[in-house]
Amino acid sequence: MNAADCLCSALALNCCQFAFLSRKKKSSPQSIGSSSYPTNNNNDWMSKLDANKKLRDVVIPGTHNSASSTISKWALFSGVAACQNLTVHQQLNEGARYLDVRICGHKDDIVISHGIVKGGKLSDVVDEVEAFLCDNPKEFVIIEIKDEGSMTSSQKHQVLHLIQSTFGERMITYTDLQTWFQLKQVTMGDIRRRQKHVVILIHNSFCFHRQGIEYDMNIVAKEFACFHNSTLLHDKWHNTTNSSDLLHRNLTHLRHLSRYDRDYMICNQLVLTPQPPRNVFDTVRLLFGLKSLQPISLAKQLYQKEDVLHCFVRDRPGLHWNIVSLDFIDCCPRFINFLIEINSSRSNT
Repeated sequence: MNAADCLCSALALNCCQFAFLSRKKKSSPQSIGSSSYPTNNNNDWMSKLDANKKLRDVVIPGTHNSASSTISKWALFSGVAACQNLTVHQQLNEGARYLDVRICGHKDDIVISHGIVKGGKLSDVVDEVEAFLCDNPKEFVIIEIKDEGSMTSSQKHQVLHLIQSTFGERMITYTDLQTWFQLKQVTMGDIRRRQKHVVILIHNSFCFHRQGIEYDMNIVAKEFACFHNSTLLHDKWHNTTNSSDLLHRNLTHLRHLSRYDRDYMICNQLVLTPQPPRNVFDTVRLLFGLKSLQPISLAKQLYQKEDVLHCFVRDRPGLHWNIVSLDFIDCCPRFINFLIEINSSRSNT
């Protein structure tokens, strides 16, 4: 590493420590873009959908790093780790029905995590979802659980047991997946009649050995009703700080997948990703406030003119938008309402 790179790294580290040790500022919907609307009350929007509408054709608002609001505002790097202002329960009331929950093992518990930054307990987040479903028994929630740090076999088992014991009969099971819950045909009416309210998606990291048994994805699916994410979902992280580039990449991905008769859902990530300083110039810009690593600063950029997002989705009605994952869902209430309204305006397929 040359002297310039060493200086850049040192300055970046010091800047990050200074910037993110401080108290994290909350951003209200009124402070972002042109929106002056209060937060939404979309707690039961799915219950109003046509019973014949297929789940794969429903446009579903979702949240990125959904439980990151549990990260303390006083935590080091909290400003770069938190991607939501609202609790998970509040996000669900806002209209989110896809949750991206990231976790890791911490001592004898499982906690929310974004990189190295830790938040609250997973059990509290799961309880929030359960409380919401108790109050709104006709809604359906997709939860994707991602391992952001190492977990022991015992901790992995703890996660799966917690989910199963909390949601119980609300969960889509392995048998359901093999019979009526097939995305080419399953409708909202099918889901309501069977009183199913949640599907859990996990990653390969949840394979483990315990008491002489190898829990591969198939066994986990059968025993705990938690399914490999690729079974039901196609997702792509675009890793850019440029709004136009983000929209173009999502469109390219969506057009490619929309050519097929899908037996999966598509997660469109309308999320801008902060990039660390790559050189001395970037570091100087960061130090003088001309560049930010905070997701909220990029969300402001993306939501500055919500009509851009409206038009981007509205003008492409033939594409299967499915899940639209967003940072700081409370900062774009009009766009969330727009996504939900699409489901009523489009004819069933």
